[in-house]
Amino acid sequence: MSWRTFVAAREEVLRALSLPILSAVGRKDTASPIFHGCWDWHSAVHAVYSLYAIYQRTGDDLYLEAAEQHARPELVAGELRHMSAAVAEENPYGFSWLLALVARQEEATGGRELRPLAAHAAERIAGLVDGLDAEAAFALATGDRHRNLSFALIHLALWARHTGDAGLLELATAAAGRWLQAPGLDAALPAAADAGDTCEFMAPGLMRLAAIGSVLGPEASRYVRRRLPARFVVPPLEAPASVHAAGVNFFRAFALQHLYRATGLTRLRENVARLVLYQWGRPDLWRSADYAHRHWIAQIGVRVIDDSYEVDRGRPGDLSDPASVIEIPAAPASL
Repeated sequence: MSWRTFVAAREEVLRALSLPILSAVGRKDTASPIFHGCWDWHSAVHAVYSLYAIYQRTGDDLYLEAAEQHARPELVAGELRHMSAAVAEENPYGFSWLLALVARQEEATGGRELRPLAAHAAERIAGLVDGLDAEAAFALATGDRHRNLSFALIHLALWARHTGDAGLLELATAAAGRWLQAPGLDAALPAAADAGDTCEFMAPGLMRLAAIGSVLGPEASRYVRRRLPARFVVPPLEAPASVHAAGVNFFRAFALQHLYRATGLTRLRENVARLVLYQWGRPDLWRSADYAHRHWIAQIGVRVIDDSYEVDRGRPGDLSDPASVIEIPAAPASL
């Protein structure tokens, strides 16, 4: 398991992961005009994100056509009304994914038809962040499910950079500096705790360090490095104890990829490859059991792979440290 093996397999993995996504998004199982088919609103958001991402990385129009069957300009006004009235529980997780979706749609197509949805989502997340006190921030920082502050700040900062919104970026960086480095979080969220068994998916210790590195930039590298144990490695979770735990390999890989860019530690990049390739090789953890796995887990894998193309180029992209370009060795003949 290595980065070069992963790079050689990326397009094949993306196409494989697309199958449960394509099979889901056409169903009508929510009241949302745009986001349905995946049991819940946020899963449908990251499904449409995934279709744009796979299109951008493979160049296959099939995925663009599938995305645009749902993300239609004439549905935006209705979706905005739906978001305003019916999805308060999606702040911050679902709204964070919406920011990622709109950024990917704009980069893939050059259009801005979905921008009003992202503007609303950014406003809602910013309002949540701006209203935090120490107790609420601690609870969100340690959250191991949807309500996680680190995941939200990563996406708020990415959107601010995508749009050139200096005020929004200042809000995100101030919150990361104040709340994610607060006293008590080192003890509450050791990185090593996200290397073993869990019943949830968010990996809050790794995600916290990933957010500090991604949002605050290169000056946070030393802070992050000091909180990673020597020779730290996250093994694949092979026997998840719950539906949510079945997706933790991909969420841990997402965080580790940010940590690699923040620290330059190559073993973290290798760890990303190992986790993704392991999960891909276990279709029982992403293609089986419609509600348990099929409606959401493949989409998280697409996100990690999509991010990895920016790692290749040494671009900040939706990671933070503009490190030099990484040289990828020649791909092996087979897996």
